[in-house]
Amino acid sequence: MLLLITGSLDGTADRIIGELGDNVFRLNYDLYRDYKISYSPDGWKIESPSGRVISSETATRAFWWKAFAYHLADDRLIKAEVKYIYKDLYGWFSTRGKARGTSIDFHNEWGKINILSRAKAYFEIPASLATMRLSGASDLPKRPMVAKSLSSEPSSDKTVLMTTHIELSSLDDKYPWFLQEFIKSDWDVTVFMCGNNLFPFKRSRKELKGIDWRAEQDFHFKKQEWFPFELQEKEKTSFLLLAKDMNVEFGRFDLMTREGGDDLIFLEFNANGQWVFLDINNQYGLVKCVTEWLMN
Repeated sequence: MLLLITGSLDGTADRIIGELGDNVFRLNYDLYRDYKISYSPDGWKIESPSGRVISSETATRAFWWKAFAYHLADDRLIKAEVKYIYKDLYGWFSTRGKARGTSIDFHNEWGKINILSRAKAYFEIPASLATMRLSGASDLPKRPMVAKSLSSEPSSDKTVLMTTHIELSSLDDKYPWFLQEFIKSDWDVTVFMCGNNLFPFKRSRKELKGIDWRAEQDFHFKKQEWFPFELQEKEKTSFLLLAKDMNVEFGRFDLMTREGGDDLIFLEFNANGQWVFLDINNQYGLVKCVTEWLMN
């Protein structure tokens, strides 16, 4: 049985369960009070609110899917203790080679700049700089630049830094910045990877009001916005070699094409990036591929 560690409102988890049925046990982090959990050096057991049970004797795999994206309205110590138990349970699978997906600590270990450095061996990358006190900014190419968020964390006033055009001379040097060359492009491209399977999709930039497609994404998921396209064989090989370099087999590569051409420019790798929005009507086999890979 697969242990799916997630949250109660996650639509991706819903689709996985819809495909796997009773072969999956859902452990919702935000509803931790509803579960009975016992965990000792000799093994563990979890009982759901409905009475279903999974244990170290019956579990075959674990998949961590955005469990900590939920906010607990609890004391800091209680939240920390709950998180520790959940991570320790996942660690039980990870240390036994039974965890599926990319490590939940992947981005803490790698970071965006290291990924770009590794990707440079396989793809063109934009000029990029993470800077404090704007050190090194004067060495950037004299081309239009954008600011991005490294952490994707919301600010204290609950706003999010999307990709934004900037003038270097207007930036406050008291703040940290992640700066990147602006790529004028016809298409946003994303390649979802599951095992050795690559699912490339592209989205036209012609109708965008801004420069960051995420700000204009349809979260009702009623309209297909991304469409499949063919990778060249060399590009397929490059993705798989980069994945091998990073020791990952699941995640999403985000890229762009330069205006007027088809060459891919690598932007980032998201180890736990959403992917169901690429196949909202189950036309392209993403959910089936993921569930088969989870249970293999």
